Formats: sequence, C-alpha cells, structure tokens
Amino acid sequence: MSNADEGDGVELARSSNDSYRGCVIAFGTMHRKEKQVAPAFMSLLGAHIMVPSGLDTDQFGTFSGEVPRTLTPRDAARAKARLAISATGHPYALASEASYGPLPGIGWPGHEEILIFLDDTRGIEVLEGHRSLSIPGFGRRVTCYDDMAEDRARHAVPGQAMIVRPATGGTVSDVVKGITDPDQLAAAITAAAAISGDAHALVEPDLRAHHNPTRRDVLTLLGNSLAARLATPCAACGCPGYGRTGVERGLRCADCGVPTDVPQADLYSCPACSHHHAQHRTATTAEPRWCPNCNP
Repeated sequence: MSNADEGDGVELARSSNDSYRGCVIAFGTMHRKEKQVAPAFMSLLGAHIMVPSGLDTDQFGTFSGEVPRTLTPRDAARAKARLAISATGHPYALASEASYGPLPGIGWPGHEEILIFLDDTRGIEVLEGHRSLSIPGFGRRVTCYDDMAEDRARHAVPGQAMIVRPATGGTVSDVVKGITDPDQLAAAITAAAAISGDAHALVEPDLRAHHNPTRRDVLTLLGNSLAARLATPCAACGCPGYGRTGVERGLRCADCGVPTDVPQADLYSCPACSHHHAQHRTATTAEPRWCPNCNP
C-alpha cells in the first residue's frame, strides 16, 4: 500500500464495552483462521470463537481453481459467515476473504484481506481490511525440482506450502496442495511434468491461510483491529462497532496547492445509525510527487 493511502496513527479512544462478553461467535472457515483471530476476541471482548465442523467454505471459490471465485471478496466473506450462522444457529459470525494480484491505485502485486463480522441480533455488519505488498511468491513453470533452486534460496518462507500441477492439461485430481516437504515437492514436480502437455509443472504458493504464514500475520492484525472496533460503542446509539470506514481525499499539494488524491481526513461511522464524524490527519499538505498538476 502506498504511503498516500495509509493512516498516520490517529485513532479513536477505545471505550469499555461488554456487548459480546461470554458470547459464542461462529467462524466460517475450514483453514484454521480462528487461531489468529480468537486471542484478540477473547482478550478485548471476552467472546469465544468456534468453528462449525464439516463446513465447506470452498464452495465459494478456491485459489487453485477447482471452484471458480465468482463472488466479490465482500460477498464471499459474507456468504461464509452466513454459512456459519446457518450451521450453528448462533447469531454472531466471522469470515475472511483474501485477494492476490495488482493492488488498486498502484498496480503492484500484493495481498488484500478482509475480515467481516455479522451480528444478527442488531442487524449489523462490520468489516476491517488490510492491504500489503507482502506475498508468498509467484507461480513458476519448471521441468524438475532442480529448477527451483534459485527460487528456494531467494524466496523461502518458513512454513509456506506449495501447490504443484501440470502446466498444461491435467485434471483436478492432478493438483497437489499443501506441500512443505522437499522430497514430496520433487516427486510432485516429476509427476506433474510427466503428464503435462509441455513437460512442465506449474509450482505456486499455497495461498490458503493454514499454509501461508504471511497471510496469517495479516489475519492477526485484522483480528486485533476488528475486536478493538467492536469494543468501541457509538456515542449516539451505543451500538458496538464504531470506527474508521473511509477517507476524505483532497489534501492540497505543498508546491502548487492543487487538491490531490491523498487523504486529508479519516471518516468514522456507526454500523447501526447515521452518526459519523471526520478526523483530520496531522499532515496539512501533500508531497508534490502525489500531485496530478506537478506530475502530469
């Protein structure tokens, strides 16, 4: 994420809120994401997170392509949370969704994650998101394990699993996921290359949370920020979940005074009522490098 889009550390004061103390919150996941989120929800809210057994969240799309990802990230996360509510009967649920690819506004490859919370007793939905340039690597076509030597030396992430499939042709059953052992990786590459139409295997990082350490770090951050937000009541109606929901752009260039796309204020709102406010950032002008007039 560019510095122009990041906040400058300004936060609302957190208020004590027991709205979810002792509550059970269902997490719509099959990839152990609850391990990153549960500590913050217990320490900040006193809420317990549970995962329904046998939940199939892959029905909403998979990174490896067996099931197309047709929903927007928000709709996919909401669908997973709704599935958890349906499976348990609990009125509270969490779910997350990740996207990998060019980040909006800058075009560089990165990771965008959202974590959504549904509260059917209040009819509210609260979402926190995070963008990062930290990704676990890229896909690569290889003919054998030795072709991976340079990548292993430069991009090795402890605990990061890999996926191997034939580079061309093949079926869903030929995709091998969750590979963390070098011998298993070598064998999978050999097998995939042998049945590929061009004698190559495609090796790519497994982006699922339980096999993706960098993604788990982001989920921990989001768990903390969402729990802190749910601990913040609206000053007008008392509903939990008051927090930052957007930005007001237009900070003027320090050189020419033209409005830029740089945020000048953070916007806060309530998920239940119309109460909101803007909190101006400490910067009073934008650097000329962000100015459309100075950089036509």
